[in-house]
Amino acid sequence: MVRFTLPALVAPASFTPTSAGRLVSPAVALPARELTIDDRLVHQLVQAARDASERAYAPFSQFRVGAAVIMANDPKGTLFTGANVENSSYGGTICAERSALTSAVSAGFHRIAYLAVSVRDALNGPVCSRSPCGLCRQFISQFCDPAAPDPSLIIIDDGAPDTLGQVFDIERLLPWGFRLQK
Repeated sequence: MVRFTLPALVAPASFTPTSAGRLVSPAVALPARELTIDDRLVHQLVQAARDASERAYAPFSQFRVGAAVIMANDPKGTLFTGANVENSSYGGTICAERSALTSAVSAGFHRIAYLAVSVRDALNGPVCSRSPCGLCRQFISQFCDPAAPDPSLIIIDDGAPDTLGQVFDIERLLPWGFRLQK
């Protein structure tokens, strides 16, 4: 186990007047977050995500993605994996992140502890080439509780031999994700 800090992120709101009304860029302020991370488990998850990416079915994009997830409410700590599976209709394609999470949710678990993503064909590239797509980010957020003291963590594999991955919580990955208020 290691101590890790997600840094604070602060961006003030900005306003631009126009003849039709103001344009607003909303403010965001995320406090720094101190975490305890199981580095051995993260290593295992990243490797499982890499292995899953080898099994991806990507005949159209050649963009192979794997994901591995452990759910917080699974007392056995089952490791669920998924790979992207493309379809010629495109809309029938499923991303690796949703594939892994669908398996975990189908087994009865509903809150992410750790989710690792590995994009075999973009390792060592910029994080924007390796991070979950917008649909997956929204899907992931459904299974995260931002108010929990132990947040769901998303680890994005960067391929560097001395790095486990880049770490995000859902607020840093999707700052204004949609949440249906109950």
